[in-house]
Amino acid sequence: MNSPALQIVQPVDGSAFPAGTPVALRARLTGDTAGLYVKWYSSLNSAATAEHPELNVADHSLAMLDWSAALAEFGSHALVVAALDHASDTAAVRRSAMAGGAPPEAPQPCVVHRLVAQIRTPATDGQVVSKGACTFEFLAPARWARETPPASNNWVADADYQRLNGISFSLRLAPAGPPDAAHTAEWSLDLASLPFFRADDATWLRRSGPLPGNLATGNYLLSLFVSAGGASAVATRQLVLVA
Repeated sequence: MNSPALQIVQPVDGSAFPAGTPVALRARLTGDTAGLYVKWYSSLNSAATAEHPELNVADHSLAMLDWSAALAEFGSHALVVAALDHASDTAAVRRSAMAGGAPPEAPQPCVVHRLVAQIRTPATDGQVVSKGACTFEFLAPARWARETPPASNNWVADADYQRLNGISFSLRLAPAGPPDAAHTAEWSLDLASLPFFRADDATWLRRSGPLPGNLATGNYLLSLFVSAGGASAVATRQLVLVA
């Protein structure tokens, strides 16, 4: 009897997906597949419970080797697929196979990125912003912070997620109208160094301080780029810069 073996075919490790698009989950199961149940897991599955941590709660059949999942949570997802000879995670397992997971432990990792760009502050277009002292706030990936102890309203950095995070943020300020490279600035953000806060049942990052010195005054376009895997999501605000 050949032992089962699994390999994730899709998605490809390191790939990124914009908000709202389902993600194809495909795995190749070889060996003796008789009597096996298939379960997919994500490290950012907000619907996970102790009884059902898997993504495909309603169907554990071999058909789940090829399906699509929402993976709606913003952030880096470590994906795992398992084939087990029991549908219950608490039963004694005799035959199983597993693939995916996060580096460096996983020999063939599968970490993919859901991209969402959302600006909280400035909240609307047309706001006046000082070049010398301004504040920008934007949505952080899910699990950027964790509540400890539970229900305490005390939030701390989630080190496990932040080690896994493969999503980068950058800001660009460009004058409205024709291109003006001399008065345009674009820079990357060191996310781990930024303060975070909780509001509207989400975690937000805050960038405060002066803006790059080459920027002029007047009408500007602020762009937030959230990037991974060669793809980006973008959010924009129209601003009026003053000295």
